[in-house]
Amino acid sequence: MNARGEAPPPQLDLVFARAPAGESYLLRQYAGFPFHVSRCLQLDAEPNGMATVLLQSLGAGLLQGDRVAMAVTVQAGAQAHVTTQGSSVVHSMAGGCARQDARIVVGEGALLEYLPRPMILFPRADVATTLEIVLQAGASVMWCDGYLAHDPQRAGERFTGLSAETSLRDGSGTLLALDRLVVDGAVLDEEGVMAGYAVHASVGLAGPGADEALAAGWRTALEGIEGVHGGVSALPGATGLFCRLLARDGIALRQAMLALWRAMRLMRFGVEPGERP
Repeated sequence: MNARGEAPPPQLDLVFARAPAGESYLLRQYAGFPFHVSRCLQLDAEPNGMATVLLQSLGAGLLQGDRVAMAVTVQAGAQAHVTTQGSSVVHSMAGGCARQDARIVVGEGALLEYLPRPMILFPRADVATTLEIVLQAGASVMWCDGYLAHDPQRAGERFTGLSAETSLRDGSGTLLALDRLVVDGAVLDEEGVMAGYAVHASVGLAGPGADEALAAGWRTALEGIEGVHGGVSALPGATGLFCRLLARDGIALRQAMLALWRAMRLMRFGVEPGERP
């Protein structure tokens, strides 16, 4: 906060728009350290004209005391896919914490797929994240929020703390759904549902097409993926779908994420997404 109590501007600010010919493009982009934005790509015939942007990091990851913020806006009728080149690393800390905040606004009739790779939590890492999604009338959004515990020395050390909050609101600001996770690395060694599962992720879908038929498709897509447990349920007020994933490692999570994404594309647009480089 500055002297006026205002939050500083985000280090990343992307605005997608729809051109008169129908294709989507980056109307505006600002990327300060540690972000770098690749050029806008057109990779799929369907959804027609969707813009794909790959976010890259110029830094070594999140360190103690870091505060990172990002904003993504998809204007009315535009379609965008935003992902990351790799995972963000949250390094070991001596007592402080790091923070990452993201705010997404999806305009009327627009579509956004926000599917970053999971954060990697090193031993003694402490991080708080927020993801706020604002959905205008007729808009659709698919999102992922994932975390992977990593012990490079295999010394039995765990991350200190993780606080993650995802909120979904309509255009008036009314809260539609809220998910909060507050946990420490010790749960990976305790008896219980998370024991032995180093990766936790949540996947959501809101807007047209997020119905029980797709929920069934998601459940089927997760069947047979080794090292993954997943549960799919409806969000409050038939707003959308929510999937909680536990995975043994990052490879298993990647397989599950691709399966969910492909199932959504197939059921909504009739074709799976093309191969990514």
